[in-house]
Amino acid sequence: MRRFLFLGLALSCAGLFFFVGTALDAAAAPPVPTAPEAAAPNRTAKIPPDPPAMNERMQWVFDLRWERGEVFLVQVHKTDMGGPHATPRVMGRFALELYEGPTLIERARFDFPMLGAPETSDGGRNAPARLEPKLKTRIGVLFPATGRGTRLELWDRAEDRRYPLPWPPQEGPYGGDAGK
Repeated sequence: MRRFLFLGLALSCAGLFFFVGTALDAAAAPPVPTAPEAAAPNRTAKIPPDPPAMNERMQWVFDLRWERGEVFLVQVHKTDMGGPHATPRVMGRFALELYEGPTLIERARFDFPMLGAPETSDGGRNAPARLEPKLKTRIGVLFPATGRGTRLELWDRAEDRRYPLPWPPQEGPYGGDAGK
């Protein structure tokens, strides 16, 4: 019986020493380094929720191109949907946002094909091939042809960059880019 008491007391003391030693090591260890705050987009500004979807029969199609990290507005044309068409509410890295003064009145989110999450590989010998640096892709984004609004912006949410776009747009090729 004494052996069991002695063994129980020894195990309790060992557990106590382990707990105290671990706590002291954690207190003495330097904090884990984190990514610099300047590298992250400004997330402190409040992002307004998506407004109610507009229903318009006529839609603008914004033909946008992603080429080597830059966004270009290729052309814009109008299309008749045959009936009212609500702006879909989906997630995406990019968004076309229409403002009336300071008020957001429409948002259409989208992603460029083949453009995934930013790659954070170490570039070592076994690193996967990277597509983004040389990627060239296009997408047509439907946006309601409304008479409302005073300012249209293309927003790259990952980079927190905004590009002004013409509103109301003129049909035809633009040839310029949305970022310059």
